[in-house]
Amino acid sequence: SAALRQALAPGYPVTVLLETMAGKGSEVGGRFEELKAILDATGDDTLGVCLDTCHVYDGGYDIVNDLNGVLREFDRVIGLHRLKALHLNDSKNPFASHKDRHERIGKGSLGLETFRHIVNHPALRDKPMILETPNELPGYQAEIALLRSLES
Repeated sequence: SAALRQALAPGYPVTVLLETMAGKGSEVGGRFEELKAILDATGDDTLGVCLDTCHVYDGGYDIVNDLNGVLREFDRVIGLHRLKALHLNDSKNPFASHKDRHERIGKGSLGLETFRHIVNHPALRDKPMILETPNELPGYQAEIALLRSLES
């Protein structure tokens, strides 16, 4: 937290986001409580969180069957006001595998319907969403078009 406090020092107009992790090995950030502890230790309200769809699913948060429940838990532990962005990616792994292997949108365990819920969810739809899928430029263009087609 000392390094984060230094990065967030007055005079540096930077917003730093902690990313949700899959919880593999000694990785920190696989549970919302771990991110909350870091946020609290810095004492800086400008620090935020980037929710990675593959990581939270692989980490044991069931965004496929209970996106609303996961977001309620995030709000209870961290606060939705701290959610600043999303990394969008599907997962090559089964639920709660703690492995972190990204897949193209709609081609993995999360499935296309999950992304339809995410891009249309009132708490998420206006957040920056960044693709983090294994792809080349033409593939990203196709995935962006696919995600836009899911918007209602």
